[in-house]
Amino acid sequence: MVPESLTQAFTLTQAIEAAATRSDWVKAAALVETRAPLLKSLQPPQPPEALDIIRAIQRIDSAVAIHAQAEKDAMAVRQSHAMQQIESVSLYQTTGML
Repeated sequence: MVPESLTQAFTLTQAIEAAATRSDWVKAAALVETRAPLLKSLQPPQPPEALDIIRAIQRIDSAVAIHAQAEKDAMAVRQSHAMQQIESVSLYQTTGML
């Protein structure tokens, strides 16, 4: 028998995955905080069905973490590009004042 807290945690995990797919990281983080006590409440041993759900949660969490890292990397590239543009504009303004 699968504990109700694990069923709820899996539902929240699916919601976290959906939020991450939309790049709604604020919502994803809030859902993670809501889910944490449910996962922490689980005690060993767990039946095989529960272990399957736990493994599914781990796979989803891993995919979300990879997606978050990719989003972070892309944001860092955009920030770097924006900083270069600011430097170029600043140089132009400085040169134009000579």
